[in-house]
Amino acid sequence: MIIRPAIAVSLLALVLVTVAAEAQSITCPPGSKRGGTESEAGKFHWCEQAAPGGTIRQGPMVAFHPNGRRSFELNFVDGSPRGAVRAWYAGGQPSMTGDTRPDNGTLVLWDERGRKRAQIDVRERQVVTRAWDEEGREERYEEAKLAKAMPTSRNLGFIMQLWAVGIGIQ
Repeated sequence: MIIRPAIAVSLLALVLVTVAAEAQSITCPPGSKRGGTESEAGKFHWCEQAAPGGTIRQGPMVAFHPNGRRSFELNFVDGSPRGAVRAWYAGGQPSMTGDTRPDNGTLVLWDERGRKRAQIDVRERQVVTRAWDEEGREERYEEAKLAKAMPTSRNLGFIMQLWAVGIGIQ
């Protein structure tokens, strides 16, 4: 059977659209439902459930860049961020990796060239920060300086805040 080039291109486009749509879906745990929003900044999905004090997050929270690539992902348990925290630049390179548990966690920040720029460790609610310059030399950790070094990580502050909440230091 011979497939014409125009048909092959159409089939490939259909497969790619289907794969992209599946990559942007999330599965919510039983008893929760999917919430979300969309803007020119991208898509944002989460799972939520009713609780005595109101609606809480329960399950995955995922954001997507306008180009369809994942922007960040983390998981909620009973309204608090728990477990792995991951974020990416629009080009697909990691911008943050880490984990959050009650009173403990680690968050590593990467620049667009894949260089480790900062690490925040919390153990028993004690915070230890480290930072590195573009050449890999250790330097004093300063949030304002770090934000300038990573200007295209638009979710930096938001994810850092969620991470801190998950540990219980904010």
